[in-house]
Parts: sequence; structure tokens; C-alpha cells
Amino acid sequence: MSSQSPDDEITFLRQRVAELEKVLEHHHQLQQEVEECKQAKAGLEQDLQKTEEQSSLFKMIIEKSLDWIFVKDQNYRYLLVNHTVANSLGKTIEEIIGKDDLELGTAEEIVFGNPDKKIRGFRTDDKLVLSGETIHNPYDPAPDGDGNLYILDTHKIPLRNSKGEIFAILGVSRDITDRHRTEEELRKSENQLRQRTLELEETLKKLQCTQSQLIQSEKMSSLGQLVAGVAHEINNPLNFILGNLIHADKHSQDLLNLLKLYQINYPHPVKEIHEQAEVIELDFLQQDLPKLISSIKIGTERIQQIVDSLRIFSHLDQSELKQTNIHHGINSALRLLEHRLYTQLHIPKITVIKEYGNLPLIECFPGQLNQVFMNILINAIDALEGIGSHHTRLPIPEPKIYISTQVSNSEYITIRIADNGLGMSTEIQQRVFDPFYTTKPVGKGTGLGLYISYQIINEQHNGLLECISSLGKGAEFVIKIPIRQTNSKREWGS
Repeated sequence: MSSQSPDDEITFLRQRVAELEKVLEHHHQLQQEVEECKQAKAGLEQDLQKTEEQSSLFKMIIEKSLDWIFVKDQNYRYLLVNHTVANSLGKTIEEIIGKDDLELGTAEEIVFGNPDKKIRGFRTDDKLVLSGETIHNPYDPAPDGDGNLYILDTHKIPLRNSKGEIFAILGVSRDITDRHRTEEELRKSENQLRQRTLELEETLKKLQCTQSQLIQSEKMSSLGQLVAGVAHEINNPLNFILGNLIHADKHSQDLLNLLKLYQINYPHPVKEIHEQAEVIELDFLQQDLPKLISSIKIGTERIQQIVDSLRIFSHLDQSELKQTNIHHGINSALRLLEHRLYTQLHIPKITVIKEYGNLPLIECFPGQLNQVFMNILINAIDALEGIGSHHTRLPIPEPKIYISTQVSNSEYITIRIADNGLGMSTEIQQRVFDPFYTTKPVGKGTGLGLYISYQIINEQHNGLLECISSLGKGAEFVIKIPIRQTNSKREWGS
């Protein structure tokens, strides 16, 4: 028999029931936790499967990518490369992993760079990436297995661990070798086309200049023939006049002497003779007739000088070298320009100051040189008239043209033709011998005179024609010509 009372047993049973309820409740919680663990495990397994699938897909993308994908550690050794890198280098992945570029046989200029070839170098970019920079190298040469170079477009970025520390380099390179070659060929083609265009433009310019020169030469030749013909036709009646003028002068002197004898021996003529003498003003006639004949003689001599100048200036033997007196050519050009030297209304008379040296006969093309003298003298007169480079008509005080000649080094002569006009700027001076370049108003010049003069002196006579000028100080043209022409081109110093 139990010594416990019924109440005690009831209390004990209640306690046991409570304990059993707690056990059942705990068991229920355990079942819920187990169920939650099963669900969590299923979720983790599902996530793991997705991660594995993504990893496999990512690995497949890396392996199948046509780009070079690689990872290097801090010692520049490869931690990872895809098959594109391995195949391009002609090695297996295993042969590449753990080695740097030098150990793989890459040339030092590819690894460390070569500025002369515009190669930055792998190591240069790698160092920058390990310092925290992101690099883009659009021209990144890399060798293949046969030693040939790929041209890559490379991007490199730093890889960081959970602490933010850089532990590796991720690189992605795209092969642009074919594109680079195409672009290079295109650049070469463009350069060749540009060069060809320049050559064609230069050829066209030369053809235009040659055409202008031929036209000018033809004009000068025709003008020379015309002038020579006119000079010949004038010379014939001029010689006739000069020949008869001598007799007319003698006859007039004889008649005047005879008249004086009559006046001495018959001082009181009849009324009719006296009246006629007053009508014809005999005393004035006796004084004026010798002056008249002398004036005619001076005029004919002047015409003769002009004819001689025309004949000298229009040399028809331009195709042959000839021993020539340079001073005759300069003087003939000055005579032909006298109407512009002395008869201009808006400027004073232009004074020509000549300082001629003792020159020997020069071997040259005289007709061409005369054309040069004429062109330069016209240019000087235009400058003094104020219609030259500044397009004004400002009067020049005491306008002057200086002409000097001298022998230099016994090998060549120097001719200087200068004016005291307004001068020219440096820009104009640099272009003064360019074809078709002129600062004169429309209708005043073709821009060929000085260009043709330059060709005649420098090309035809192996000489030198240069212009020395500055604003406000006039202009000087210096001509240097060898005394004897040779087949070799003379090199003139500056």
C-alpha cells in the first residue's frame, strides 16, 4: 500500500502530465526545426546547383571566348589563362600557369616597352594596374608561337580581396591584327593618294607656269621680231635723212655765207628785196636756220639711239649663248623706259644713279637678260609710283633708282637694282617670285614678270636672283651671274 495520499498522487500525475506536454512540445519544435533544416538544405542544394551551373557557364564562356583572358599575380606570373591565350602562344595552359612573360620567351622590348616603336610594354601596364589603375592599351603587341606579332586591344583591371587589397591583375585582350593591318594599309593608301595628289597639283602648277612661260616667250619672240622689223624699217629712212641732213646743213651754211657776202657788198638792195627780207624776217631766219638744222640733227640722233636700243633689247639670238656687254642691255632697257622715268604727273622725275664697274663680256642669253632688266626696272618704277605692293598713289620724295655692277671673286658678276620706295613686308618678300602672285591692282600685272625673271637667272644662267626689302626702306634685287656658263649647277650660299 502506498503511503502517499490521493492528493499527492494527483499532484504527481499532474506534474508528469506537464512534463510529458513539455516533452511533446519540444518534440514538436524539433520536428519543425528538422523540417526547416530540410527546407534550408533543399534551398542550399538548389543554390549550389545554380552556382555550379553559373560557374560552368562562366568557365565555358571564358574557354570559348575569342578574346585573350588571363589573370596574373603580383609577381607577374600567370594564375589563369583561357585556351585562346594558350593556342595563340602555341603552348598548353599547364605550360603557361606559374610563369611570367620572360619565362615564356617573350622579347624584352615587348615586356618592358620600346618608345621608338611605340610599344608601352606588358610590365609597364601591369605595374600601373597593381598600383590601382585601370589600363586601356589600344596598341599592345604580343608574340605568337612562331614569333610573329599579334596586335591586341587590351583592358587590365586590378582584382581585390575581401580586405580591399590588390592581389592580382585581370586582363582581357582582343585580337585586332587584321583590323590594324587594314587600317595601316588604308593609311598608306591615303598617304600615297595624298602624295600623288600633291604631285599632280605640283605638276599642274608647273604645266600652268610652263604654259605661261611659253606664251610669254612666244610674245617676247614675236615682239622681238616685230621690234627688229620696225627698227630695220625705221633705220632705212633714218639713214637717208641723216645722210641728206649733212648735205642740207652744208648747203644752208653755204647759202647763209653767200647771203652775208651780198649784204656786205650790196648793203642797200632795191626796195622789193628789202620788203621781202622784212616779210621773211631775214635776220631771225639767219639765226634760227642753223639752230633748226641742229635740232633736227639731235632728233634724228635720238631716234637712232632708240632704234639701237630696240635692236639691242630684241636680240633674236636667244637660243644661243653669246658674249655680251651687260651695260648695253641695262642702258637699252632704261632708254625704252624713259617715258616713265621723266613724264609722270603724280611723282617727281625719277633719278637713275648708275655705278657701273669694269665688267668683262658675259656669256649669256642677252635677250633673256634684257627681259629681266626690263621686268625689275618696271617693278621699281611701279613701287616709286605707289601702285606696287601697297596699292596706293603716295608720292615718293626724290624718287631714285640705283643700279650698280661689279665683278665678284673673278667668277661671277653682281648686278644690284634698288629703289627708295615703300618697300615690302616679309610675307610679300617671301612670295615675290611665286608664279601668278601680284600685289598690283587688277589689270596692272600678271604675277609672271618676276617669276620668269627668277627662272631666267636661276635656271637658264645658273645664277641667283634674290630680293632684299623691308617696309619703309625700299627694295633691292640682286642678280648674280657666272661670267662663263658651265653644264654644272652652281650652289649659291645664302
